Amino acid sequence: MDKKVDKDWKKFFNPKEIKNNLIDASLYLSFYEMLNSVIVDKIADFFNMEFKDGKFITSEKYKDTIINRKINGKTNIFLSSCLWLIDNGVISQDEYDLIIRIKEHRNRIAHDLPKFLFDSEYIIDKDLFNQIKNLTLKIEKWWIVEVEIPTNPDFDYLEIDIEKIVPGQEFFLDYIFKIANTNIDELERFVKNIES
Repeated sequence: MDKKVDKDWKKFFNPKEIKNNLIDASLYLSFYEMLNSVIVDKIADFFNMEFKDGKFITSEKYKDTIINRKINGKTNIFLSSCLWLIDNGVISQDEYDLIIRIKEHRNRIAHDLPKFLFDSEYIIDKDLFNQIKNLTLKIEKWWIVEVEIPTNPDFDYLEIDIEKIVPGQEFFLDYIFKIANTNIDELERFVKNIES
């Protein structure tokens, strides 16, 4: 029997591995959505502060800066938002390239999930979990330091230790990261100890 076919059947008949792969896939997709939100939604909220006829509207500045920006002849809000982050010194070109890798892996998982469950050559890249976490927290912290604190008069004249700022999503990202990278039985014991 072909080695790949043999590996595929072993993966197929290992319910624990299939279950773990399904959990890893859903955690990866959730992790990615948190990164996507901090990239796209924060910029959209920042630009779309215009209020008309009882609702928020898409500002012309947002349309010009993000929506209508052409990348390889096409519009793409996600990529335009990433480029805005580069333009404003939030992320580097290397981090942009990493985000593209993360998104491509997300798309493969979302569109080829059965292969990740049953095909021995399809493996969820767990190393990307930590990269997603770090990027999400870095971008969220930038918004806090560069936008939220300077525009909130409650922080006027306060000395703020930037190193001690903890973004709101850090707890959730750490928790999901632990689930994805820790033995579930061990994590359940850890959670029971916290509850006690």
